Amino acid sequence: MVILIVFELLYSHYAKKELYATGDTIVNLICTSWNFLNDLLFRVVTLFVLTWASTYSFIHFETKGVVYWVLLFLAEDIAYYVLHCADHYIRFFWATHITHHSSEKFNLTVAIRSSVFQPFYRFIFYLPLALFGFEALDIVFMYAACQVYGFWVHTETIGKLPAWFEYIFVTPSHHRVHHGSNAIYLDKNMGMALIIWDRLFGTFQEELKEEPVRFGLTTNVKSYNPIKVVFFEWKQIISDLKDAEKRKYAFKYLFGPPGWSHNGSRKTSTQLRKELNTTPICIIENEAECAVEA
Repeated sequence: MVILIVFELLYSHYAKKELYATGDTIVNLICTSWNFLNDLLFRVVTLFVLTWASTYSFIHFETKGVVYWVLLFLAEDIAYYVLHCADHYIRFFWATHITHHSSEKFNLTVAIRSSVFQPFYRFIFYLPLALFGFEALDIVFMYAACQVYGFWVHTETIGKLPAWFEYIFVTPSHHRVHHGSNAIYLDKNMGMALIIWDRLFGTFQEELKEEPVRFGLTTNVKSYNPIKVVFFEWKQIISDLKDAEKRKYAFKYLFGPPGWSHNGSRKTSTQLRKELNTTPICIIENEAECAVEA
């Protein structure tokens, strides 16, 4: 990873691509270190819970052959897809995951701009794997392997790959879409290694030439202070819950989709996409007046 980052840095510098910003990269390194410490501290709990759950498994593999590892990979990848969807569609989880999306750059160090508190709840989404007979250490190992795959797709330096590969696997093109703040790209391409789950469940979006990706959030943090970056959405949640008018809608403001508001003052990604489907009709009268219907 370090070698690839160095090569991308050198390419960005000599080709004058401006793929990196010093403050942004420092935030990425701080977030990955913070995430690593949380993950390390909570690893014992994760392994304990997964091991406990495996005692109730209703499937038992006699050997760990090719079938076992292929099934574990597929199960791991779809479990991540579900986790990732929860991170995007439930504001409580989005408040943690938003850190990963907050960079307005897209380079290999953004891959390690980790959701620092995710280790505290991630294991919940992998409990079904233990119930299906996969061993705790194997689940943790396969998660790490899939994360390694997810590293290389965080780049602008690779265009579209052969069609067969783009159809099955997550590629840089797919993941650029995922990090886009354009309405058409919001909450799309959730897969880590395989893009087939997005194709199956309706969350796939092709990268469009006519719609260049704008990286970051719909409302960007505009800070290289890691504390502000990590707690950006939590601060907004607290503000919403303190508001007397909003407090009676507390559950929706905490567990509803990001952007939900009781009075329409903010919009969810679904609402923003619906607005794209309205076709304005412009009628020009005397070359001076323009009436627009939606």
